[in-house]
Amino acid sequence: MIWLAMRLVFHNRARLIVTLFGVVFSAYLTLTETALYIGMMENATSIIRHAGADIWVAAKGVQNFDFTKPFPDDRVKMLEGSRELVWAKPISLSWGFLKLRNGAQELVEIIGYDPSAPVGGPWEMASGSESDVGDDKMIVDESAAQRLGELRLGATWEVNDRPLQIIGLSRGAKTFTTAPIVFTSYALAQEMTPDISRRSVAAYIAIRLRNPKDAERIAASLRRLLKDNEVLTTWAFVERTVLYWTIQTGMGAAFCLTALLGLVVGAGMIGQTVFANTMEHLGEFATLKAMGASRGDLNTIILAQAGVDAALGFAIAALLALLSRERLETMGVALAISPTLLAGQFCVTLVTALAAAYLSIRRVQKLDPATIFRSQ
Repeated sequence: MIWLAMRLVFHNRARLIVTLFGVVFSAYLTLTETALYIGMMENATSIIRHAGADIWVAAKGVQNFDFTKPFPDDRVKMLEGSRELVWAKPISLSWGFLKLRNGAQELVEIIGYDPSAPVGGPWEMASGSESDVGDDKMIVDESAAQRLGELRLGATWEVNDRPLQIIGLSRGAKTFTTAPIVFTSYALAQEMTPDISRRSVAAYIAIRLRNPKDAERIAASLRRLLKDNEVLTTWAFVERTVLYWTIQTGMGAAFCLTALLGLVVGAGMIGQTVFANTMEHLGEFATLKAMGASRGDLNTIILAQAGVDAALGFAIAALLALLSRERLETMGVALAISPTLLAGQFCVTLVTALAAAYLSIRRVQKLDPATIFRSQ
């Protein structure tokens, strides 16, 4: 019965082209929206996931990595001496302005870390070493070139009116805000803070455990010790950050509605085409029924048509998404297209297409084989 379904699909080429146009639009919209959402969440949690910490200490009520209140960094001393900890290091986070070559300014996110134990620093270097940050030196992520211009090792840029030399380029360090990230030493980041009252304060304390499996238990004990702070495991911090950007900002609803719209468009196109093919060949279906074709055989013909339309449309959409990803990323749009996402989106598209064929199945099941004789 599959061969018959294939003949029905390719019988009317004009109808097939119109259907594929709708399915490609639907699948491309759904795929890129989902990939964009995943990419943005990966950016929002990139430093949390790659910092090498098992537990994070932050100010009370912290919702995401980029925006938090500072607290005295001498609380690190309260954690010293614990045999369960490998280290506990403060991380500073502030915002500043980098002066461009044309005299304009660009807002940047400044992250200060201890270069002797580079937690919170860059985890992948395109050039240079993460341990080289020190006096008036910084590391800039290579993605910042889209907004800052050419980034050369040894070049000097002004950040908060202080000349800093680029001694390395990191890779993959991005945030949800899309602001360029500048890494410096913790001491230098403190000196560059315009507000003197906010010096000797940390945005986070990152903790590495000897046994990461004990993270939940140790986090619970640290909450009793640091009652004025939020203590989160790495994955709890990731989850909180994702929920903040997804739910509290309303961004998640916008992405879901757009993706749902794409699925509805695709389902409508496939359902309409399959139904039109079915109505056009009712006589053939009646003949097959009169010849003893089972319900399963007839359902196979209809569902196979929907499956072929979905597979062809999704294949074209996936190819277009992959071809356009590099171009979109140069414009600052992060598309996280993985084999898992492609497989998942194909399954969703296929299931939606098969569900759209329900009306055609009902019409054929109610078909009386005697109609073929009455029509003659």
